[in-house]
Amino acid sequence: MKHRKSFIIGPVILTLAAVMLAVFVWQHWSDARAPVAVPQTAPETEPQTDPPGPTMPLMDFSGLLAQNPDIIGRIVIEGIGLDYPLVQGTDNSYYLTHTAEKKADERGALFLDYRIRRDFTNFKSIIYGHYKKTGEMFGKLKTLRQQKTFDRVTEGVLYTPEKTYRLEIFASALTPATSEFYHFVFLSQSSREKHLEALLGQLVCYRDIGVTPEDRLLVLSTCSYEYEDARTVILARISG
Repeated sequence: MKHRKSFIIGPVILTLAAVMLAVFVWQHWSDARAPVAVPQTAPETEPQTDPPGPTMPLMDFSGLLAQNPDIIGRIVIEGIGLDYPLVQGTDNSYYLTHTAEKKADERGALFLDYRIRRDFTNFKSIIYGHYKKTGEMFGKLKTLRQQKTFDRVTEGVLYTPEKTYRLEIFASALTPATSEFYHFVFLSQSSREKHLEALLGQLVCYRDIGVTPEDRLLVLSTCSYEYEDARTVILARISG
């Protein structure tokens, strides 16, 4: 009887083992055929760059140049109501008594020093104009020596036939006509650095906009009457 039970149990065990082996082989074969998940990568894109800043609009000078080829630009400081063409003659006398249209007039014109490049590429460019009590020409520059007006009026625009520049007004002063504000020849960077340091000690109003010896400066000059040969000067950085 015992032999018969052993005879029955043996085949059962073998059958179960065969079934388990078949299941194992099938699972292994299924895993091998299953699709492998490929990690997804983001598509390559062009590097993001900041959009270009707004460009300053050009002014049409064709009409002005037809009137007078000495016209080199136009200056606008809206905050004090200043808006005039700029000229450059062969000396610093003619446009003291002539308008930008070359008409004789005691109001004169706003003119760039004749010794300075007309494209404003000098380290410092100097523009002269009469002080008029009516507010014409450079008559309102004096208001920029008042802190309240200076704080409010921070910018202007310089138009030229080739390009338009932003003027960042950063200083005003009362100075003699022979002062270093009128120096414009600088042979080295160190000379420009020393010049800027000297000017900073003579200012009436000032705001720090990070002016460096590599910048281009614009000086606006007009008469003042606090003492003999006194001048009001406004300093701006030319940026474009």
